[in-house]
Amino acid sequence: MTWVAAVPAILTAMVLAVGPGLIALAPLPLGLLGRVAVAGPVGVCVTGVAAAIFGAAGLPFHAWQVLPVALAALGVAFAVRRRLPRLDHPVGRGAWAMVAAWALSLAAAACVAFWGVPDPDRISQTYDNVFHLSATAAILDGFSASPLTLRSLIETDGAGLIDYYPAAWHELAAMTAQISGASVPVAFNAVWLAVLGLVWLPGIAWLTRVLTRGWISPIVAMPLGVSLGWYPYGLLTWGTIYPTWFAHALLPAAVAVTVLGVRAVTAAPAGERLRAGLIAGAGHVATLGAIGLAHPRVLPTWLVIVVPLVLWRLGSAFAAAWREGGATRRRAVVWLSAGSAALLLAALAAFAYAVVGLGLFDEPLENRLSGPQAQAVQTLWDGIWQVVMLRAMTGVDGMVTLIAPLLALAVIAGIVVALRRPAARWIVVSYALLAVLYVLAAGSDDVVTKLATGVWYKDRFRLAAALPVLAVPLATMGILAVARRVMPARGRAALRAGSSRAVGAIAIAGSAVIALTSTTTLAATGVTESVASVFHQPDAGAQWQVVSTQQIAFQRDVVAAEVPADQRVLGDPWDGSALTQLFAGREPVFPHVNGQWDLARQELAWRLAEIETNPAVCAALDELRVRHVLYNPHEFGGGDPAGNHFPGPHAAVEAGLFTPVATDGESVLYRIDQCGPLD
Repeated sequence: MTWVAAVPAILTAMVLAVGPGLIALAPLPLGLLGRVAVAGPVGVCVTGVAAAIFGAAGLPFHAWQVLPVALAALGVAFAVRRRLPRLDHPVGRGAWAMVAAWALSLAAAACVAFWGVPDPDRISQTYDNVFHLSATAAILDGFSASPLTLRSLIETDGAGLIDYYPAAWHELAAMTAQISGASVPVAFNAVWLAVLGLVWLPGIAWLTRVLTRGWISPIVAMPLGVSLGWYPYGLLTWGTIYPTWFAHALLPAAVAVTVLGVRAVTAAPAGERLRAGLIAGAGHVATLGAIGLAHPRVLPTWLVIVVPLVLWRLGSAFAAAWREGGATRRRAVVWLSAGSAALLLAALAAFAYAVVGLGLFDEPLENRLSGPQAQAVQTLWDGIWQVVMLRAMTGVDGMVTLIAPLLALAVIAGIVVALRRPAARWIVVSYALLAVLYVLAAGSDDVVTKLATGVWYKDRFRLAAALPVLAVPLATMGILAVARRVMPARGRAALRAGSSRAVGAIAIAGSAVIALTSTTTLAATGVTESVASVFHQPDAGAQWQVVSTQQIAFQRDVVAAEVPADQRVLGDPWDGSALTQLFAGREPVFPHVNGQWDLARQELAWRLAEIETNPAVCAALDELRVRHVLYNPHEFGGGDPAGNHFPGPHAAVEAGLFTPVATDGESVLYRIDQCGPLD
């Protein structure tokens, strides 16, 4: 399939990404930009609720199930619309320029990301993506898409009370495949582009407008939103962590809702404060709920960003109350004491959960968080230089993009502007906090760093992905400030009067130049090459990759024909057999390379070679309805660094215990005859 042929799938994904949210928000007084920015998070919530409800009813997931939930949300919106103030300003002047900036930005990002990927059928050949592909294929074959049960695919031992797993990505990809008829790999790439275009770009443009309050700012921000290597590209080349990537796309809208909510509550008269708080609370339920459904580990990132804002606003309010004196001062002291006590209790509860629930002290802290994603790979000074000059690690062969000097200068100028505005200083503080966490995660393995970054798995890429959420608004502030400076005095006066189109033209042109140079640098110095490497699919003989083209064809043509539809396929998931449901429509015994497996699966993983002497092996094969083994002797990515946890299939095949059914010289399908036919 060509990329042009994937356009219907991309358009389908775009409709599904914001369509449910637009239905739910239809009656509410929102401008175009704010409406689209909030539609993404609301759509995620609508889809997640639909998946949970119909999953609990035992019904397979399908896209139509989203409609009744969206209509129910629409009814609620109609009921409350008259009680709401205008929640956002219309785009007004510059609407067409913003649409043009959006289209060009999306096209630029698509080229940077996928220029080296020859067709949209390619998959990211990475550890995390094995499960994401398997889960989506399982949903399409009738498995529940509910986030409350999705984890049970890889935790079959039933030990957990709730098998929660963030399912927003898988639901959107499954719906895209259902409606467009595209394969799951095509749907994944279509959803990536759709979320980038209709969740991330409107979200970051809306946040920038909220922080700068000008019609020019979202137009300037759009191209900058695709100009940083940390996001949207970093989590595509590292992981590939699609759910976390999705959650970061939702983050700007969540931050914007917080900023607007804090402003509304603190500025409202006493009699209107409750209503303002309820409206802000509803917005947070939608945006933070969406992040939780996409990936809850991004919620702490939101917290790091907004805490400086909240503390600044609360501090300002307390200072004003203290100056007023009397009863106002006493009430402020009471509220401050109560709030401090609540924060202390929350901190103690979080610490208790870390100790009891996560086993914080079960082993020495220095022995924790030592996997590839958590290891320090550079010095602290390297990380500082990367933050200042906007260099991005790709996670492939140690590649780091070259500096982006124009964009870096724009961010620095924005920091200067923000520091000169008391109401904007919190942005610099939040950006500095994120930068410090990233620098520590990438450059230090000490205990303090592990405690500070552990909630993000000490993953430098997850932390780096948050930096553009504030870097883009800061760069926009810097560009606008420079544009004002280069105007003659009469032009600056016109700007203050609100009628200067010349400043807008200068700022937009500056943003375009910066975006062009930055995206070209990203494409030429690592990002495009890294994506191509991650998506590389050899014709045959996969070693580092999960599967080859020949391996996929064998599963599609041979495994699908030889294995009955009601049977599972056994194999070592590290050799690509985890993807039989994706390519052959046959459920694998092990849909991922890691999991909490039931006793039957453990029997096959470890003791399959005992089939002729151990009755428990045949009992496990019967229980799981298995009579075939798929074997391709390689382990992608160099195999499990913790050692081979699936030695059973290897030992049994190498001992010649099974009957070969078919082979292409690389993959072999074996039949298990020792246990007799299945009922």
